[in-house]
Amino acid sequence: MIRNRLTLGVLALALYATGCSGDNAVAPQYQPQVVNTPNVMFSFQATGLQDVTDALSYNFSVSSGTVIIHPATATSSGTITLNIKDASGAVVYNGTVPASGDITPPVGDAGTWKIALTLANYTGTINFEVQMQ
Repeated sequence: MIRNRLTLGVLALALYATGCSGDNAVAPQYQPQVVNTPNVMFSFQATGLQDVTDALSYNFSVSSGTVIIHPATATSSGTITLNIKDASGAVVYNGTVPASGDITPPVGDAGTWKIALTLANYTGTINFEVQMQ
């Protein structure tokens, strides 16, 4: 009985993980490191990506609508788009993740923000942080 519950729990977790972002080509092969600390910062890092096409999304809780984006990405080929929407669904940032140079997007509504990454035939390293101000 316990073994059946454990098996069902593991199966449910596996189905949940695969359902979070489609095929999720990034997670199984490249094991991204995600730090999501509400009201402080959200960071994402994945290294050694080779020709990855994927879409990932995360929620980030903010008590202030002011953030700064710190990128440190090395792209060999392909594209990566970062889309950030505030709690009301307004786009705060929609663009590439550059190699460097802080980005200060306009102020958004506090609450739960959506952070989405779209990779198209991407090869390289992704590294960025969205930090509350």
